[in-house]
Amino acid sequence: MTSLRATYRLQLSQDFTFAGATALVPYLADLGISHVYLSPILMARPGSTHGYDTVDHARINPELGTIDEFRQMVGVVQAAGLGVILDFVPNHMGVGGAHNELWLDVLKHGPDSKYADWFDIDWNPPRAEMSGKLLVPFLGKSYAEALAAGDIELRADGSIWANGSEKLPLRPEDERILNETYGSLNAAIAALSEPSGHAALDALIQRQHWRLVHHSAAADEINYRRFFINSDLASIRIDRPDVFAHAHQLIFQLIEEGLVQGLRIDHVDGLLDPKGYIENLRAKSPRPIYLAIEKILAPYERLRPDWPVDGTTGYEFGALLTRLLVPEDAEAALTQTYADFIGPVPDPVGLEYSCKLRVMDNELAAELAALARHLSAVAWSHSETRDLTENGLRKAMREVIAHLTVYRTYIDDSGVSNRDRREIGLAIAKARKTQPNFAPELLDFLEELLGGHLGAEYDPRLVITAIGKFQQYTGPAMAKGLEDTAVYRHHRLVALNEVGAHPERFSISVAAFHDANQRRLVESPDAMLGTSTHDTKRGEDIRAIVGAISEHPAEWDRAVKGWRDLLAANPIHPNDMYLFFQLLLGGWPSFGAPDDFGRRIKGAMMKSLREARERTDWGVNNTEYESGVDAFIDATLANRDFMARFEQDRAAILQTGLRKALVQAALKLTVPGMPDIYRGAEDWEQSFVDPDNRRPVDFAGLKQRLAAPAGPRDDKLVLTQRLLQLRQKLPDLFARGSYEPIPCGPDAIAFRRANADNELLIVADLTADGKPVVIPEGLGDWSSALGYTKASPAMASIFVGYR
Repeated sequence: MTSLRATYRLQLSQDFTFAGATALVPYLADLGISHVYLSPILMARPGSTHGYDTVDHARINPELGTIDEFRQMVGVVQAAGLGVILDFVPNHMGVGGAHNELWLDVLKHGPDSKYADWFDIDWNPPRAEMSGKLLVPFLGKSYAEALAAGDIELRADGSIWANGSEKLPLRPEDERILNETYGSLNAAIAALSEPSGHAALDALIQRQHWRLVHHSAAADEINYRRFFINSDLASIRIDRPDVFAHAHQLIFQLIEEGLVQGLRIDHVDGLLDPKGYIENLRAKSPRPIYLAIEKILAPYERLRPDWPVDGTTGYEFGALLTRLLVPEDAEAALTQTYADFIGPVPDPVGLEYSCKLRVMDNELAAELAALARHLSAVAWSHSETRDLTENGLRKAMREVIAHLTVYRTYIDDSGVSNRDRREIGLAIAKARKTQPNFAPELLDFLEELLGGHLGAEYDPRLVITAIGKFQQYTGPAMAKGLEDTAVYRHHRLVALNEVGAHPERFSISVAAFHDANQRRLVESPDAMLGTSTHDTKRGEDIRAIVGAISEHPAEWDRAVKGWRDLLAANPIHPNDMYLFFQLLLGGWPSFGAPDDFGRRIKGAMMKSLREARERTDWGVNNTEYESGVDAFIDATLANRDFMARFEQDRAAILQTGLRKALVQAALKLTVPGMPDIYRGAEDWEQSFVDPDNRRPVDFAGLKQRLAAPAGPRDDKLVLTQRLLQLRQKLPDLFARGSYEPIPCGPDAIAFRRANADNELLIVADLTADGKPVVIPEGLGDWSSALGYTKASPAMASIFVGYR
C-alpha cells in the first residue's frame, strides 16, 4: 500500500472521465501527492456533475468509463507510485427519473416490493389516503395543472411518465385492467391522452402505490427519509445486512483487486448507527483500507475515540485555520462597520436558533411530525406518560433540537455516553428557559428517553426506534438551519462562514491552534486536512483575501461605505450588498482576466439569497428582487468609476490576503495530518459555492507554469509543490514526527517537526504584513527547504527550514 502523504481530489463527470484522470497522472506525481482521491464512481443519474446520486451500486458510471478503463487508469496511477481513494455514499441513492431500478420496483409493487424495506419509507402515514403509498414530489406545477397540460401521460412501456422524464410504473394488475377496459394498451394511451380522458387517467393514477405531487408538498407530507431536503436523494437502510451487501459488492471487489486503497464515507451522520456501519465496513473489507468520514464537528467537539476510522475529511481544520488568520482585536471594529452598513446586527447564536426553528417548521416539517409520532408511541406504551400529546411532544422536541449545538448524538444499544447525556441535558436546560410555559413533564420525558433513564415498562423496540429517528433528524435540522440558512444571513466577515464553522466564533489563539495539532497527532494523525472541497461555500483563497479585511478594518470601513455611496441608486438590501462586496473583493481574479465573472458571481449571489430564505427562496422565487440583484451586479461591474475605485481600495487588502493564502497553504502542508488538495487548489482558488467550484481546471496551464515558474502568480503553485515533495522526501517525519510549538512573537506562529533522522522548523507571520518573517532566537542554523529563487515578497511571510 502506498504510504499516505497527501491526497488530490478529482471531480469526475462526463466532461472529466477516467481517461482525463489518466492523462493527469504524470502531473500529479510531479506535484508530489500520494493518492488520487476520486469523487463517486458508481452509476449515477445521467448528466450528474457530482456523483452523489447513485442509482446502481453494481455498476461503474458509464459516463466516466468502463470498469476496464477504471482498471487501466489505476494501473497508470500505481505505476507512478500513487494510490487511489474513492468517495462512497452509503446514506442515499438518486431517485426520480427512470434509472434506479430498485426505486422503480418499489413504485410498481408498493409495500410488497422486495426492496420496500431497503428505503426508509413510512407506509402508514397519518393521512389515510396515503396508506401503502409513496409520495413522489417531482412535479414542477400542481398536479391538476400538470394533468390538464398533458405533462402526465401513459406510455407504451406501461408506465405513467411525468415531466417527460419521471417514470412511474403502474401496478402489475393495471395493464390487464387497461386491456379489458380499452381493448389494448395503445387504445388506452390514445383515450387517456385526450382531455376527455383526463378523469380516467386521474382515476388510474389514484390506484397506484405512489402519489404524484408538486415538489412543495414534500415539506409537509414526505413519507420517506431523504438527504436533508433533497427529495430526489432517498435514504437507504444501510443498517440492513442485505442492503449493506448489495451496496458494497462492487466496491469490495475493487478493494480486493488492489485497485482501491481507501474510502471517504459521505454523510456518516445520516446513518442509523454510524459506529456500527464503520465497524461492519472494517470487518468485511477484503483488505485493510484507509477510512475517512465526512463528519462535521462542532468547534469544541472531538471525533469519537472508539470509531475505527483514520479521521474526518477535515472541515474542522479548515475552519480552525481561517480563524487563526483573523486577529481577535479586529472583531469590534468589523462588527461596528457591519452595523453601520445594515443596521442592528443579529446575534449569531440567536440567529442559528431561529433559523433551525424555521426549517423545522417548513422544509423539515413532515419529518418532525413523523418523529413526534414515534415519541408519542413510546409515551403511550406506559400509563405514566400516556397523557402526553403528540403535538406537545412535537413542540418540546422542536425546542430541544433548536438548542442542540452538535449535529447529532450517538446513542445505541450499548447506552448513552456521558458526552451525549451532557449535550442533551444542556439542550433541554435551554429549552426550559426559552419555553417556561411548556408542561415540565414533556421535557422530563424527553430527558429520560434520550438520557437512557426510561424504565423497563416502556416498549424497548419503540424506544430504540424513536431515539434512532431523533438522531437522524437533528443533523438535517442543524445543516439546513445553520450551514444553509444562518450563515447566509450573517455577513460580518464571510470568510468565517464555512462548513464546520460558526459565525460567532471570530478568532482563535496560536496556543489553541497548537493544541489542536498536537491532539490530532495523537488521536488521528492521518486525518484529512481540508481547506477547499466540493462543499465549501467559498474557495480557500477567497476566504484568505476576505479574512485579510481583519488586518485593515479602518480601510475596509472607508472602502465599503464609499462603494455604497458611489452606487446610491440601487434596489438591493444592505445586507445583500455587504455580502456582494465581500464576494467581489475575494472572488475578483488576483491574476489573469475576469472571464465570465459576472455570470459566476450572479450565480453565487442567487444561491446565497435563496439559502438565506429572507427576500427570496428556493420554493417560491421572488423574481422581481432577484432580477433587481442581477441588474445591480451587471451595472456595478460595468461602472468604470466604481471598478477603478474598487481596484484602488482593494490593493492593500489583496496583497495581505495573498500572503495569508500562502501562510494558509504552508501550515496545511506541514502540521500533523494528511493534506487534501482540491482539484486546482494548488493554484489560487477563488471559486464560489458549487456549481462554480466544479468548473474545468486548466491543467495544461498549470503544468506549463509549474515547469517554468515566473513570479507572484506562481507562488502558491510552487510552494505547494515544494512542500508536497518535502513530504515525499520525509514521509515518516510528517506522518508521525513530533510537533513542538516554538514561542515567538504575538503575531507569528512557529513549530518544530522532528523524528530520529530529520528536523524541520516552520515559522509564519500571521499578519502577513510583507516584512520578512523573523526566526525565533536560540534555535541555531537552518537551511531553507523551499529554495525558490524567483519568489515574490509575499513568500517572505513563511520560513520552512531543515537540518
